[in-house]
Amino acid sequence: MPSMPRTFRPRGAASRAEVNRESDERRGSAASRGYDHRWSKASATFLSRNPLCAYCALRGFVTPATCTDHLYPHRWPIYAGVFWETKWWVASCASCHSGFKQGVERQGPAALDDLARRLKRPTFH
Repeated sequence: MPSMPRTFRPRGAASRAEVNRESDERRGSAASRGYDHRWSKASATFLSRNPLCAYCALRGFVTPATCTDHLYPHRWPIYAGVFWETKWWVASCASCHSGFKQGVERQGPAALDDLARRLKRPTFH
């Protein structure tokens, strides 16, 4: 049975696992970033009240929400302090959280404000 060829990696190059481990060490644990028991409880309550993905709804799809997203990324210095601002929490499916929303974030603050307007939420700016 055919198999994939081995990946060429020059001697001394870091493996994907090593790169991921180093990245995880830099960003800290989930608890150190605020995702503790209090967050888990608040997120579960929010999702029980908002069971469908708001990002999918914008595009005409009906999908169950699986996570609570921060519309404005609290890790960005300009949005420091928005972690517990529930007006900017968005019920999201994993696909939108990891794809659609990441794309909007890459476009910058103006795109996030536009998305807030489309979701009928207050804008940050």
